[in-house]
Amino acid sequence: MRIRRLSAVLLATALGAATVVTGATPAQAEPTDCTISVTAEGYTSYCASGTGYHLIGVSWKHPNPQMPESGVWYGEWAPVGGKSVVKPPFAREITGVGVVKKG
Repeated sequence: MRIRRLSAVLLATALGAATVVTGATPAQAEPTDCTISVTAEGYTSYCASGTGYHLIGVSWKHPNPQMPESGVWYGEWAPVGGKSVVKPPFAREITGVGVVKKG
């Protein structure tokens, strides 16, 4: 159980580190001007400029403390100007949302 919980914490930390939105230069080939929204579709990320791809990541945990489940759901990779969407199943507590980018 401790390893599972540690894995979830490390994954959430990695997601948090990957979601830091910085002023990337074009040479870095990363999306910029990214926004996150919640719609009827689910959680979405949209990056307006830069190059490369992005996806939305949603970390979660089970709301019942006796069920130590947790994880991250990811949308599909989307190019700049496109949306990445993920719709988490019901009955989960959302613990973080972020954008993962790649050049």
